[in-house]
Amino acid sequence: MSNDQLSMETRKDVEKLLHFSANVGGLTEDDVLAVLDEAGITTLESLVQRALATPPPARPEPIDSLRLLGPAAPAPAADAPLSHRPPQVAVVVDGVEYDPADITRFDGQMLTFVADGSPDRILAYTDDRPLRAAVWAASAIGRAEGQPAMGTRPPTIGQVQMFEHHFFAGDWFWLPASHGWRDLTEVRHGSWPGSDWNDTISSTGATDCLVFYYEHHHYTGSRLWGTPNIDIPDMERIGWNDRISSVENHGPIRR
Repeated sequence: MSNDQLSMETRKDVEKLLHFSANVGGLTEDDVLAVLDEAGITTLESLVQRALATPPPARPEPIDSLRLLGPAAPAPAADAPLSHRPPQVAVVVDGVEYDPADITRFDGQMLTFVADGSPDRILAYTDDRPLRAAVWAASAIGRAEGQPAMGTRPPTIGQVQMFEHHFFAGDWFWLPASHGWRDLTEVRHGSWPGSDWNDTISSTGATDCLVFYYEHHHYTGSRLWGTPNIDIPDMERIGWNDRISSVENHGPIRR
């Protein structure tokens, strides 16, 4: 079996298996041996050495919500040009409704999307300065209202939970209030090479926090704002599946 036949999903399942998880099925001996071999692990001793040498996980950085009041940072030159994935629902850009495929009209232009829990549309804005000012005010001095949490999952308090699969399945990780991950390639998704959270998030739980998700590293590119107390169970539906490279949590709503 060649290495390019192994999917990232297989690699993650092997890692779970090696962490003695009971929630892994469908792997073959060849799958496990191929993942170990491409990581340079060919003996029991090298497996132990790799486990002992694994560095501690990165920590999120504190963020200053005042940055929301400044201009949006430009995307690093190395990032791909801005393009927008068609969602599965209508897109309302600056108050005008478009068919999902028409979102490509805005390619090359940064958009801010708002997931407000609607089952049949996603909002987007070409100028998000009023929204960012409102988020800053709600985080620092005011109060933001959200709808009751959708579904049966109560909102988390003071942190946001993000999942690798749709509908809150698979592995997950947390981001506490007033912190951010500027580069999700630095956030380890397990302990094996190439396993991180970049372009991996497929759903997020409801939270009382004010959270921005970014298309590119360093809080750049188009962004998605999840309305407080609203689950996002399926990022594919709104065009954001496996698309997030940095995250900011600007803190819980003040009551």
